[in-house]
This record gives sequence, structure tokens and C-alpha cells, in this order.
Amino acid sequence: MAQAQENPVTVAKYLEFFGLDRAPFVRLSQPSQIFDSVQYSLLMSHLASATEETDCLVVLRGSDGSGKTTLLNRYLSNLDEDVFFATIDDSCRTATGFYTTFLRQLGFKDIMGTLNELRSITKEFLVHRASIGDTVLMVIDNAHLMRPVVLDQLQWIAAARVDDRRVLSVVIAGDSSIARIIESPALQELRFRSHVDFQIRVFTEDETAEYMHYRLDQAGNADAVEIDEKTQSLIYRFTGGIPGPINKLCGALLGECCKQETRTVGQEMVRTIASDLALLPHVFPLNGRERRQCDKPEERITERRSAAKKSRENRATKSASKIKQLYDALTETRVAFRESEEARSAGIADLKKQQRALEIAMTSADKARSRNQDLDVMNAQLEATVDELTADLKTADKLGVELEAVEKQLEEARSECELLKSQAADKND
Repeated sequence: MAQAQENPVTVAKYLEFFGLDRAPFVRLSQPSQIFDSVQYSLLMSHLASATEETDCLVVLRGSDGSGKTTLLNRYLSNLDEDVFFATIDDSCRTATGFYTTFLRQLGFKDIMGTLNELRSITKEFLVHRASIGDTVLMVIDNAHLMRPVVLDQLQWIAAARVDDRRVLSVVIAGDSSIARIIESPALQELRFRSHVDFQIRVFTEDETAEYMHYRLDQAGNADAVEIDEKTQSLIYRFTGGIPGPINKLCGALLGECCKQETRTVGQEMVRTIASDLALLPHVFPLNGRERRQCDKPEERITERRSAAKKSRENRATKSASKIKQLYDALTETRVAFRESEEARSAGIADLKKQQRALEIAMTSADKARSRNQDLDVMNAQLEATVDELTADLKTADKLGVELEAVEKQLEEARSECELLKSQAADKND
């Protein structure tokens, strides 16, 4: 969203004059302060789909000042910390710069290398995330200002697939020419399974009035100035319902009101300030007619406003119903996710117990195996001892036999000796 061109001194003066907390028509400091139009909710749902699933392409088109970058920043600021995403804008001028910017935003530090090395690292990372079920989102802002060499790199990494699905989802934001660029033969690889072409439409006249009121309310005083319906219509004509020009014109109008010390914005003031800012009135053709909207009779304007207001109320009712359905579905999803997480945690705890029991059993088995090895050693030693004893017994048996023979010989020698002694005695007698 374009930043209002306001003098800081003038801003400080009219903050006090109008009782505002901050300048209402400058760039938002908090994404949560965005004006929630019906199309905003629809865009958020498309971006959510691209974040939750791979192989999705969202082409976001809108004129300068329509709020493309602001809407993207609002969405990205609300993503969970575990979501992988990176943003590339027209400040990226080279192929290697594309990869280093992408990888640094995904957590890589001091990344460097040749183009082929950076491509390899990027593809390996994307395939790894896809293989474990993660989605990586790449956001290309101001794509219509991108150099062709940078878009070539986007086309190259977008071609990476796992199980016949692209591992990357992409959001491309640019002006109305971006659709022609995406559909060109040079970018034929950018054909995704899911392709959403989203055009940010300008505000209607009623939405323009509500937008101005909302910005004043967010700044601290919704009733800071008085603007009648004709003046609101004139502001709408000069801004075309585009947020950037609305901010620019309304910021300057506040400064002029403060200068004139009035709280009423008149038609002549709008024309003067619009001329100073070089804002030309927009032409809104009627259906089936060639007259301009500003040429309608007063009753037709009133009738159209009434019909537009009723239509917007109907859209708001449908949008509220859809938002409630989405919220209920989100609540159910969160409950299911919590139950799944609890079941997963319980499963992990049970798995850890089983793993611990297995470790204990393996430790016991190792101890038993060690004891068995010790017993085998002892058994081998005992068998060796038994073999030695058996051999000794056999030797002892042989010695016993030999001893018996010796004893028998000794006994025979003793008997023979006695006989000789007896014979010698007889001779002596």
C-alpha cells in the first residue's frame, strides 16, 4: 500500500487538532490493522491452501497501490514458526542472488557457491522437506519488475518433483501484466496442479467510505472530520477506490483541514487537493450505456447506493457465514490435530518403553552370552584336564601291570634266595 506523502510537521499538528493517536493514512505499522474486505477473506483462503499443500500457484494481480504487498505481509506475519517460506522481490537482480536470498530466509547461514552448487543445495533441501510432508512456500513480489534471469531460476526450482508432485508452492504478485508473463512460452514450466488467478479489485464507493472511516477509527477518532455523501463520491472518483491514492488524497485533506482549522471536508477542497496531487477523476461506465457515472441524475445515484449497500450487506452476511464455517472447520481441525498429537505422544512414549525393554533384554542377552562363553572356556579346560587324567590313568594301569610283574619276579627271587639259604645251611651241617 502506497505511503501517503505528508509533511511530518503537518502530521504532528493535525494529530493534535483532530485528537488522533497516529496518522491514519500512512503505511500500516501493524498488519492486523488492515481493512478486512470480503475479497480479503477469499484471498487468505487461497494463500492458506498454497501453504498447506505443495504444487500450488497463486497469481495475485492488482494495480499499483491496491495493497498487494500489504496483504501478503499480513498473511505471512500470521504463519506459524514451523512453516517454511521465503519472499523474493524485484531487488533481487541475479541468479545466484535468488538462491542465496531464498536459502538464507530458510535458515542457511553463510551460504555461497557457484550457480550449480546453489541449485543443487536448494533442490536437495526442497526434496527433503517434501519427502517428510512439509510444504515450502515461495512468495515473489513485484514479479512484473523481475529480471528474466531471476524468473528462470524460479522456473528451474519449481520443476522439482517428488511422487509426481511439485515440491514447492508459489505466490506471484504483480500488476495486470503478470498474467501475460506467466502464460508466456518462456515460463511454460510454471504450470502447477492447482492454479489460482486472483485479481484484487478496487473498492466500491461504499467500501471506499467505510475504508476511510475504518482508518480514522484505527487512528483513534472515527469522527475526526465530517464528509458528506457527495464529497465521499468525489473522493471515490479521484481515487478510483484504490487504497494507495485514497491514502494519498485523504492524508493531504487532513493537512489542509488543519491548516484551515476546519473539521469539514468540502468538494472544492477535494478538487483543489486532487489537482495539486495530479489525481485525475476515474470514469465508471454504466452497464449497457456510454454515460459516465458522474453524469447520473441524483435519484439514480441514491438508488445505486442503496442497491450497492444492500448488495454489500448480503455479501457481508454470506462472508460472515463462510467465515463461521471456516472457523468451525478450523476448530475441528485443531481438535483433531490435538488428538493426533496426543496419540502420537502416547505412541512415542510407548515406543520408548519398548525400546528401553529391548535394550535391557539385549543387555541381559549379552551378559548371558558372555557367561556362556566363559562356561565354554571352562568346559574346554575341564575336557582337557579329563583327557590328561585319562592318559595318566592309562599310564598308571601300565605301570601297575609292570609293577605286578616286578613284584612277582621279586617274590620268585625271594623264594629262590630262601631255597639257596636252606641248601647252604644243609651243606654246613
